[in-house]
Amino acid sequence: MDKLADMIGSDNSYIRTRGITLIAYNSKWDKDNKIDEIIDEYLKHIEDVKPITARQCIKLLPMIAKNKPELKEDIVSALQKADISIYADSMQPLVYKDIQNSLAEIEKL
Repeated sequence: MDKLADMIGSDNSYIRTRGITLIAYNSKWDKDNKIDEIIDEYLKHIEDVKPITARQCIKLLPMIAKNKPELKEDIVSALQKADISIYADSMQPLVYKDIQNSLAEIEKL
């Protein structure tokens, strides 16, 4: 998990996206609460400089909320506070829709 956490800090967006994805998919096995320790860093990627990385992060957050219910409030708060104006006009509606879909999915948990 520590290696995956290092990946989300990479300068390379492909590596960041891989780290984000692998952390989410491994969240159900996180018995040592490693994700709890890095959740703030993880949630920063909701506003990643690369909108594709941000969208991937947003889409995976319901999985983390399901597997780590103690993080649900932090995740919802971060999604609600996200500033999508940092993205090009063509990407803003897509990111907004992803956020709304993830919030709706988390609400069902």
